[in-house]
Amino acid sequence: MMEPSAHELLFEIGVEEMPSIPLNAAVEQLRQRAEAALSAARLTYAAVEVYATPRRLALRVLGLLDCQAAAQLNFRGPAAAVAYDGEGKPTRALEGFLRSKGLRLDQTEIREENGADYVCATVRQAGESTVKLLPQILTELIDTLDWKRSQRWGSGDERFVRPVRWLLALYGSVSIPVSFGSLDSGITTMPHRFMGHGPVAIATPNEYKNVLRGNRVIVDQDLRRKMITDGIHAAAEPYGEAQIPVAVLDEVVNLVEYPTVLTGAFDESFLRVPREILEDAMSTHQRYFAIEHPDEGGRLDNHFIVVSNGDPAYNDRIIAGHERVLRARLADAAFFYDEDCKVGLSGWVEKLSGLSFQDKLGTMADKTARITRLSDWLGEAWGLDAAQRSDARRGAALAKGDLCSSAVIEFTDLQGVMGGHYARAAGENEAVARAVAEHYHPRYSGDVLPSTRVAAAVAVADKADTIAGIFAVGKAPKGSSDPFGLRRAAIGILQIGLEEPALDTDTLMQQALAGYAGLDFDPAATAEAVRAFFRARLETILRDAGFSSQIVTAVLARSAPRPADGRARCQALARFVGQGSDYEDLSTAFTRAKNLSDPTVGREVDAALLTEAERPFATALRDLAPEARRLMAAGDYDRFLALLATMRGPVDTFFDQVMVMDENPALRRNRLALLNNFIALVEQFADFRALIA
Repeated sequence: MMEPSAHELLFEIGVEEMPSIPLNAAVEQLRQRAEAALSAARLTYAAVEVYATPRRLALRVLGLLDCQAAAQLNFRGPAAAVAYDGEGKPTRALEGFLRSKGLRLDQTEIREENGADYVCATVRQAGESTVKLLPQILTELIDTLDWKRSQRWGSGDERFVRPVRWLLALYGSVSIPVSFGSLDSGITTMPHRFMGHGPVAIATPNEYKNVLRGNRVIVDQDLRRKMITDGIHAAAEPYGEAQIPVAVLDEVVNLVEYPTVLTGAFDESFLRVPREILEDAMSTHQRYFAIEHPDEGGRLDNHFIVVSNGDPAYNDRIIAGHERVLRARLADAAFFYDEDCKVGLSGWVEKLSGLSFQDKLGTMADKTARITRLSDWLGEAWGLDAAQRSDARRGAALAKGDLCSSAVIEFTDLQGVMGGHYARAAGENEAVARAVAEHYHPRYSGDVLPSTRVAAAVAVADKADTIAGIFAVGKAPKGSSDPFGLRRAAIGILQIGLEEPALDTDTLMQQALAGYAGLDFDPAATAEAVRAFFRARLETILRDAGFSSQIVTAVLARSAPRPADGRARCQALARFVGQGSDYEDLSTAFTRAKNLSDPTVGREVDAALLTEAERPFATALRDLAPEARRLMAAGDYDRFLALLATMRGPVDTFFDQVMVMDENPALRRNRLALLNNFIALVEQFADFRALIA
């Protein structure tokens, strides 16, 4: 019997220019589905690679064996009692089983399973040729790729993200027949749209990348990314440092097949416009890359970088076209900015009464009034001085003004940012301008936090007001749907709270819900729903930070409203558990006490009823409790836990010498009350049952 040999598989789907953003997901999806399909077909391979350009999605499988692995198939048929009649002849039940599995009667045997006899069969199935299996596998890969938006073309019913124009399928040097709609696969691919001529033959999969490169297609997206990144840095070097947003780079990589990095320029007069507008016009709207000038001011240079997919022979025309497009965009931006400054931020704030926040929650002017009140309350709760509280109120009052400005209507990503610029232009102090500019921060997980406590107060107030209002009108997130971004808002509050020890989400949301007193809703039920919403987000944040689920659950049972305190307790508890012996002492003492405790008895201990055997425990608890409470209040959790661990001896002695469940009801209640006091002392820090379970 010949040993199986390995060859490479190449499968390319040629498509009209695909949108950039879904392409990254398609690459990973094709990889996963190909690996799953090959494994399900019992085909052995060394590695799977997936390439993508705007016009093609290609699968390359290395070291794919030419024969499917053999399999041993086990079948269980009907019970023996119904498989044969009284004369020992096969019944219809057995005949149907044999027919459905393609078996002969002499291939079966009776086996006992779970106390009953069944007709069973074991069949060794030889491996099928890979070449015979591939057509169905590859066809299903095209059919099952999931695009959020797909389309039909021509008269067929097939769907894909864009019309499919060619298919290439090769296993070694053997062409694999694959059909999709009216298309049949071949051994040719297409070159670059503008720099190639006619179909290009591929003899074997291992020459695929080099042949395409010779036809001006860099099929490997990782190589394209490196070429683009290196080119951008080199092009920017004479003028400063290139600004390369990852999202824009990801998109550009999928917009070109043969990247050429070009440098253009715009009129220096546009540099008077805030750099955020310039960057947004360049990157978000045009997929250009800005250059930061090397001086200390953080200003932009008047040069920009574009990655072209065109023929380098026409670079001069290409860059002239891009300069013309950018000039028009920047002229619009400058006009909007100048006109907005004439109105002023206070003028835009006056227009908020005509801008709706939510159908049942009033206008943005109403929201502004609520977050101004809430910002002032936060300033007091956080201990801000009078000047800071004044800045917070002023920042909140101006925060939403830029929503009505022309620049933000055109460049929506710059809400808040433009408000900060308009505040400075109007003569507001820097603290107020920062509060306006940063009140949306953090906008996503990992984003920068507001840079001052004043800005943080306005940011928290804005997010809390949105969460309170949307929950109050019964539109809390369900499943994956979160149209108002409440999860993101809650995470933002918690991220700020991890750095602001005074932030208590329970009292914060009570204050925020009070701003909707005129609305018809159940405040208590809504507050409880919001509390659970925040706790779920904080639990995820702490687990992502590396704390075990048991530690997080134990801590949040006692400290969920204060994120910074919750993290501090998790850190202390993780250290304490890691120490071993002290944790074992406290855990043992707590467990023994908890197992017999009865919360209904209360904690009132009658000293006159204490026996000699009980007094050492009662005395130790009395002497330790004040210091333990002081350490808890000070947040000195390491020393608090170490102190509680010293109760192991008194607890053990108490249980060894005292019958807690005494027949005398008064003694029994007194002893249970004593245990309740110890448990209450421990559980003010965390619910230790979560650690013991």
